Amino acid sequence: MKMRTTRKSGAADKALAGLIKISNMVGRDVLLVQGGGGNTSVKTSDGKHMYIKASGTALKNMNLRSGWRRMNLKAVLGIMQDDALANLDVNARELEIVNRLQMCCSDDFGAGARPSVEAHLHAILDDCVIHLHPVVVGAYVNSMKGRALVEKLFAFLKYPPLWVPYVDPGFTLGKTVRRLAGEYVKRHGRKPQVIFLEKHGLFAAASSPASALRLVKMVMKTLAKNLKQIRLGKEKNIAPETIAAAKLAVRRAVHEAVGIYAPVHFFQGRTISGFMAGKNAAKLLAAGAISPDELVYASGAPLWVEKCEARVIAEKLKAQIAGKQKPAVAFLVKDVGLFVSAPETVAPIINDIVVSSLLIRSGAATLGGVSFLSRAEQNFINNWEAEAFRKRSVADNRAGELKGRIAVVTGAGSGLGRSISIGLARAGAMVVGADIDLAAAEETSLLIKKEIPQSSAMALRCDVTDEADVDKCFQALHERWGGLDLVVNAAGVAPAYALIDLPVEKWRMSLEINLTGYMLMARAAARIMIRQGMGGSIINISSKSGFEASKNNTPYNATKAGELHMARGWAMELGGFGIRVNCVAPGNVFEGSKIWNPEYIRVCARKYGIRPEEVIPYYVNKTSLKREIKGQDIADAVVFLCSDKARTITGQALVVDGGQVMVR
Repeated sequence: MKMRTTRKSGAADKALAGLIKISNMVGRDVLLVQGGGGNTSVKTSDGKHMYIKASGTALKNMNLRSGWRRMNLKAVLGIMQDDALANLDVNARELEIVNRLQMCCSDDFGAGARPSVEAHLHAILDDCVIHLHPVVVGAYVNSMKGRALVEKLFAFLKYPPLWVPYVDPGFTLGKTVRRLAGEYVKRHGRKPQVIFLEKHGLFAAASSPASALRLVKMVMKTLAKNLKQIRLGKEKNIAPETIAAAKLAVRRAVHEAVGIYAPVHFFQGRTISGFMAGKNAAKLLAAGAISPDELVYASGAPLWVEKCEARVIAEKLKAQIAGKQKPAVAFLVKDVGLFVSAPETVAPIINDIVVSSLLIRSGAATLGGVSFLSRAEQNFINNWEAEAFRKRSVADNRAGELKGRIAVVTGAGSGLGRSISIGLARAGAMVVGADIDLAAAEETSLLIKKEIPQSSAMALRCDVTDEADVDKCFQALHERWGGLDLVVNAAGVAPAYALIDLPVEKWRMSLEINLTGYMLMARAAARIMIRQGMGGSIINISSKSGFEASKNNTPYNATKAGELHMARGWAMELGGFGIRVNCVAPGNVFEGSKIWNPEYIRVCARKYGIRPEEVIPYYVNKTSLKREIKGQDIADAVVFLCSDKARTITGQALVVDGGQVMVR
């Protein structure tokens, strides 16, 4: 989240510096923070303002320039004093509070940077507030006996912790804490310093950042003494074939049940393996979500999978949907590990949340049993706009015809391969740019990331004529994203010689790159797509020269015609698996092309008896539309053929040449 502001001085400067210091300290501690959750605040010494973490920002990433908002403290407190809010419809009320909190901000940031949704809680507490969801705390606040245990453990304190029974977050929680904190002040003569929120987390409030940090450490140490050590397992060496098969099964199940395309990521570790080895693992997951964070980011508890078959997983997901639950995005496959179906930006967060959840469930089970969110409580969180905003802030929210689909493009380092890679990314696809020139492919990936920051793109070196190299390319793809939907064969060469001057090595090179390369890529792709069982699309970038031969171009004419015919045969072979195979036959595309290099242009100039600078206008003039064909024109055709709009098109060739060759 990029923000900018005008720096303040004096008390404001000191408060902001304190906020950043404690935020970074707790944010980097994995025992305190999972998935970027939690929030912090520090009030100015004059009592007029409060600096607070911005929603969707990770504590560890906050700095003096971004990740926070400055709020008018009196205005924030006024929100909770408005009793008329209680009469509004719940959704309207929560949206109204979000808008009012935004209006309480007094800084230079825009509306896209929201203050924490719990700002009203911070406002009623002491000068410095740290709100976290540590695993140790989670074991108690999610335990059926948590309140009694906490009261016993902290009986030594002069000012005991305040326990807040679970209520819906937002306005209701704010009103509840305000009431309970008021009662606490009447009993003890001061505001509560430590607050345990049932099924949620911990608030530590003190007069200074250092004091607040000491409170957090004291709470953690006290709770840990009474918590039975969670059993950690031994991380197993899982065969790559097993992981690959599980990824394909999960991906197909999610697509079948939910109707979306998403990558699948694999995680393992001692916590995951230890939990799976427990006798009550399935039971601890079956009862549902235990916290708002788990529900928001991971759609609830991970789904326990005894047998990793797509059909079985899909049935479980459909049952969740039928029961009006959010379908799982995390899958705990027995004896293998954790699989997460989510974009790259979100998957690590879900892993953090799940690992935390497994520890909390195991810990709470030893403390009298786990307390789960009720269906009504889950429904509120699922429909709470403030939580949806948090998830949107880290997710890939782009629309696109190919959103979530995994694509491989050969020859991605230049010319049509680069244009097609960028075009697929614009349409929402995750793109592997493969090229024998790795540096060029990496440049393409950087261009994609620069234009589309939320996109997923990777570059791989691949010699398409080398069978082992092709297999390594797809293996690397599978390890990162877990599936495959689209392959575009765009790598090619065009040695231009008159027949009598054609070197045989140039002929053989053309056959290897333009035919063998296409075949090896298509073969490897088809094998994965068939195993995945979700269909797919293979595109051969041929040429108008595949239909109408050009002079002094024997290798190109032959191989481009061959690519068309190979595609027709593959379409017949693969149609029964839902895999469509088509060709795009471009006209002359000069933009960024390695084929249309200065030497090739000179050859063309000699062929037609014109000057080199006249070559491009000459070819453009041969088209009916009299316009130069750009890389994006070809990319648009590829996107169409890969999309569901072309769902009944296979074995065909789309000629994109401005009307130069009329195919009959």
